[in-house]
Amino acid sequence: MALEIASGEPRGYWKYHVPDKKFKQAKAVGKINNEKATLLFDSGAEVSILDIAFARKVGCYVDNSQTLECEGVGESPYTAEGRTRLKITLAGSLVYFFDVWVGPPTGGQDLILGMDFMVPAGIRLDPADGSICLPDEVRIQLAGRRPMYGDKVAQVFLNQHCQIDVGKSAEVTLQRNKSSQQKLWVTRGDRWVPTVTAGSGATRFLLLTNVSDRKLVLHRDLRVAIWLEGDRVPRVPGYISVGSRRYAEWQNLAYQATADGDDEVRPTAGDDGPAVERPQYTMPTAILRRPPGRTAEKTAISKCNQAQNTVEAYACDPVDRWEGPSIGDSRNLQR
Repeated sequence: MALEIASGEPRGYWKYHVPDKKFKQAKAVGKINNEKATLLFDSGAEVSILDIAFARKVGCYVDNSQTLECEGVGESPYTAEGRTRLKITLAGSLVYFFDVWVGPPTGGQDLILGMDFMVPAGIRLDPADGSICLPDEVRIQLAGRRPMYGDKVAQVFLNQHCQIDVGKSAEVTLQRNKSSQQKLWVTRGDRWVPTVTAGSGATRFLLLTNVSDRKLVLHRDLRVAIWLEGDRVPRVPGYISVGSRRYAEWQNLAYQATADGDDEVRPTAGDDGPAVERPQYTMPTAILRRPPGRTAEKTAISKCNQAQNTVEAYACDPVDRWEGPSIGDSRNLQR
């Protein structure tokens, strides 16, 4: 963003020269030394300053041996005379002990918290949502600001840190919508796209697919989708509805980056051979001979020739001899 600033003109010129223009400030209610106070979270301030009137009210001990010349509050510079240690309580449970400067009235707030406090405390300002984000995603609503969607919104966050390989996906379980009027809106990142899939019953899942060429790390409490009531639309840019044309374009990116499990050829350790056992035989290299002593033994038996109705005799090996009565035996014919 380019700013047209004239020679000798500070950046906050219009704030002091246009009285009709309103500016929203990040104010919240907390406690200072167990006393209710109004806190101003100023991302443009380098130091934190306590109102001297409030310091006398709560009985703070002020060390007057230190002084600091400040500017930015009001039109003329002023001097902060002294420092004191405070007990600051946020969200009812987060307690900070911090040394601040003590100065003249700060213009409607009891304490100005600058970057010297916000950075070590891990505090982030979310003007779009109208809240202050504390560690562990604890949020405080700003004074005079309403929630972005009220109570008719359910946000979907990533419940744990995950590392996604190239072409792989991470799975997030979607809670069942409380009413049929709720509509799901999803968002994407620079290196991942979402895909809504159906599970068993009414369970639905959100797959986050890595579409980049390197591993992807997603941190916990990453907002990936929201449920909105009725015809409401997200006030935060980057969200689309499931089934829209933009959502179909995202699915093409997910399909291009992934592959089916059947297409992946698994390496084999070696050839396991046939599934049926096959005995191994030695290849014959000569003509098989009869055992000695059996070539001269021959016996005549009767054979009935059915075509000529006669009995013939032929020679056979004793091994193949029939031990019962022959077909041409007269005793058998007499019966």
